[in-house]
Amino acid sequence: MKKEAIYHINESEYSYPISTHALKIRIRVAKDDDISKIEVHWNISFKMYNTQKINVMEKICSDELFSYYETIIEDEIPAYSYVFKIYLLNGEFYYYSENGFAKEYDFSMSHLDSFRMGFINKNDIIYENETFKGDVFYQIFPERFLSFDPDIDKSFVNRPWDTTDLRSKMGDVIQDIYIGGDLKGIINKLEYLKDLGVDDIYMTPIYKSNTNHKYDVVDYYEIDRRLGTDQDLLDLVNKAHELGMKIVLDLVFNHSAYNNEMFLDVVKNGKKSKYYDFYWVNGDKPTIKPLNYYCFAAVFGMPKLNSNNYQEQDYFVEVGKYFIEKYHIDGYRLDVANEVSHDFWINFKRELLKIKPDIILIGECWYNSHSYLRANEFESVMNYPFLNQTADFYISKKIDAKMYADKLNGLLMRYQENSNKMMLNLLDCHDTERFFNRLESKDVYLLAVVTLVMHVGWPLLYYGNEIFMKGGGDPYNRKGMEWESVEFNSKYHQLFKDIIHLRKNKVVREGQMKIYALDELFVIERFLDNKKMTLLINNTDHQIKYPLKKKIILSNNYLDELLLSYSFVVYLD
Repeated sequence: MKKEAIYHINESEYSYPISTHALKIRIRVAKDDDISKIEVHWNISFKMYNTQKINVMEKICSDELFSYYETIIEDEIPAYSYVFKIYLLNGEFYYYSENGFAKEYDFSMSHLDSFRMGFINKNDIIYENETFKGDVFYQIFPERFLSFDPDIDKSFVNRPWDTTDLRSKMGDVIQDIYIGGDLKGIINKLEYLKDLGVDDIYMTPIYKSNTNHKYDVVDYYEIDRRLGTDQDLLDLVNKAHELGMKIVLDLVFNHSAYNNEMFLDVVKNGKKSKYYDFYWVNGDKPTIKPLNYYCFAAVFGMPKLNSNNYQEQDYFVEVGKYFIEKYHIDGYRLDVANEVSHDFWINFKRELLKIKPDIILIGECWYNSHSYLRANEFESVMNYPFLNQTADFYISKKIDAKMYADKLNGLLMRYQENSNKMMLNLLDCHDTERFFNRLESKDVYLLAVVTLVMHVGWPLLYYGNEIFMKGGGDPYNRKGMEWESVEFNSKYHQLFKDIIHLRKNKVVREGQMKIYALDELFVIERFLDNKKMTLLINNTDHQIKYPLKKKIILSNNYLDELLLSYSFVVYLD
């Protein structure tokens, strides 16, 4: 037994409540270790010294290095103590408690070193958001989706819609490129998105700004007039709701624009400004040369906000409330969320829940984000690690099916179960090179898309994915939507739609998941009640024989009991 590999910590992703009386317990051990069985010996804390109940743990998955076991304990009084008993193949066993490993364990002294859940409190439980259960998201960059509003003065537009010249300079100054997309363009395509299988629309910022991307907010309360009016946003939300769709806005609380009135007041009045402590200024007044204030990255035009300041927190709570109360939006994606204090997000979430109990908050965090995924902070984060592993399997082919399954299982073990159900999984977005840009094969691309859709969590589509749009890094991943594309009439576009509509099946939308490799095949199983739907993927350049006597729901390149190269099949058991 590799003791150094065994890991458990209470009140974490290894021990968390799933209801007001049930506690899920997880333990990590070395993969392929000489362990035959693991038990949890437990009871209500004040009874543990005298009697113990025993749960045999189930091995749920493995990753590259470790295997994971789980069980659920539940009793009338949700205050638990527990220790592990680990059996080896040679018949030996060890107890494992907070005090480490021992051949014997004195339960009469368990109050000193057993693992504990002091008491399960409802407000500490991460619940799956029922309003968004199993939803499909679609990200829109409003300036690049559709130009439709005749009432907007489009004199600011400086490139044709189909331009690929998305970066230019006028002298030494970088010129922002505009092609004229607007909110009415999104309204015009809501039925199209509904037909595609989209449940929720996430838009990048729409507030008054200096740029086409609008992550430098000049006025948090004003809709940028190059996109439309207050009424346009209200019409968009109302029509989306009529169609059973939801709207998620992008909020930017890590930094503002330089010419936001708050920062300009600091520039003018220095320490005498009431907004001075809203920012991070090292000196009496902000200066650019030398730069004496924190900003987003090295962009002096985006001064960093001080989320530790309580007046600043109050200001942005009101911003969050404003779009809920006036426009009835359904949730927020939170830009550069990992640079904003936990204290800020806890306060923000608490205040928004008072007016919208089903609000969702999705953080932009590019790495392991377990510290933000708590009941009092975010429901979700953008799952870039999923993108990275998926690219390694389908694009660079650095890993095979077994390693891909191991990697995805490892990601699942980072978080609690309900957090995994609300991960915003993606293949690309406005900040990354388009996934299809890195491929030559639509067949391979569809393998990644069907993986995205079948995987537990919320799949995020980036506008144009459905017609195989290409684009490199920023700004070339932000090209105008190709509404005249011949792909709309292709078999691949129909296949893409069919894949998205797999989410309409309750087994895929709500079911549990198991991921593994079957020789060279990558497999995802989704199961709910007595039903199971299975995805098989052949991500190789050769065919694999796999006879099926099941009901096939959807397939590509599956013929005569053969999974041809770069093929998939989805079937019901």
